[in-house]
Amino acid sequence: MAIEVYDDPTAPSAGLPAIRYRPAEPDTGIGRRLRVLCGVREDILDWAPEERPHYTGFGVIVLNTGCLATLAMFTALSKIVAAPLPALIPVALLWGWIILSIDRWLIASTHGVHVGGRLLLIFLPRLVLAILLALSIAEPLTLRIFQPALDREVRGSQAAELVNYESKLKSCNPATGVPDSSPRCKDYGLPIADPSGGAENELTGAQAQQAKIQGEVNAIEGQASALRTKAQNECAGRGGTGLSGQAGVGWRCKKDWAAVTAYQNASGLADKQHLLRSLNQTISTLIVKAGSAQQKSASEVNNAIKAAVAAKKQTQSGEIGLIDEWEALEKLSAQSSFVNFAHWLLWLLLIALDCLPITAKMMSRSTSYDRMLTLQLESSERMHDIDLQLREQQATVDKEVEIQLSEIDKQDRLRRLDHDERVGRAQREADVITSAEELAKRWIREAEQRDARRDSDDAGGSD
Repeated sequence: MAIEVYDDPTAPSAGLPAIRYRPAEPDTGIGRRLRVLCGVREDILDWAPEERPHYTGFGVIVLNTGCLATLAMFTALSKIVAAPLPALIPVALLWGWIILSIDRWLIASTHGVHVGGRLLLIFLPRLVLAILLALSIAEPLTLRIFQPALDREVRGSQAAELVNYESKLKSCNPATGVPDSSPRCKDYGLPIADPSGGAENELTGAQAQQAKIQGEVNAIEGQASALRTKAQNECAGRGGTGLSGQAGVGWRCKKDWAAVTAYQNASGLADKQHLLRSLNQTISTLIVKAGSAQQKSASEVNNAIKAAVAAKKQTQSGEIGLIDEWEALEKLSAQSSFVNFAHWLLWLLLIALDCLPITAKMMSRSTSYDRMLTLQLESSERMHDIDLQLREQQATVDKEVEIQLSEIDKQDRLRRLDHDERVGRAQREADVITSAEELAKRWIREAEQRDARRDSDDAGGSD
């Protein structure tokens, strides 16, 4: 009930209008809307208006956490989803509303808690949940703050990767157009037609045939040279095995020269020499042709490598993703202890800010509002118990009356049954007595009759 202070004619402030001291007038300003975010009951807080700034601060903290969650989700979505930025705003706002609602529940569920021994059991699960939510908020914001340095690191890594990719393509795809089939080039072969392959094959075949014919010609010429030397020695009259030693063109000289001519004709030396000259001309032509084809192949390989590098560069030219930034942050942290320290410091700071609603509640004192809310809850429980008892009694009164009437009727019936039982038992006892009396009378009559007959018999015998 409201407490009113009225004018007192004898008081120094006589004549002033009456002022209501407690509960205070309801707050209709922005503070009331902020306190809604921490689940405060204004009707109870009106009895302790001094606590309003305290809980308004809680509402501001919850609102800030929701704003951070919205910004974090917007940042993460802009890196993951390929959609216009305005389309991401509703999703980010929804996530911020979810985080705000959870933080509001975390704060509201601890109102009225002022018993020291229960604080750890009450706050620990809520603190764990707050940390998990903070992790989902802190990391995107950390990446957002380090974004310029991360973008430079990602672009530098992409450029180095592009250079390495081009180097491997050149190594695995030589100018001859024949890709390297070794395991290290498994993923770097380019599908290039070999324009120099036919000319190379022809040149190789011609050179092999030339070497074969040249060997045969050399063998024939060697044998012919030996026969020619023998003929010359014979004609010159030189001595030696198989030589006559007589100079002049005799029959032996003619025979040896005829053997030279016969051997050359039989071995086909002239044809082979002609074929060898033809092969030499063909090889000269094929060398020119193969050189031209090799230049064309080198040009095609170079163009294919440029196309592959351009395609890879095109894939790198898009937006830098969230995973790319995470990897870049790990590299920067590993390369610089300052970056690593700043990263952890900022990350822990954001987590502390995100956990601030529940940690602020844990660190705050037990307020008058907490005590009044506890009393209000206890009073509500007692009122509920009494109301429940009343409803139960009202709902069961008719049944209880019927039970009582049934009990009374039962007792009446039991009494009637007992009375009837006693009456019946008395009647049975009376019947037994009557039967006994009648039996006794009959026995007496019979005895008297026997006595009378005995007396009559005795009198007749005397006569």
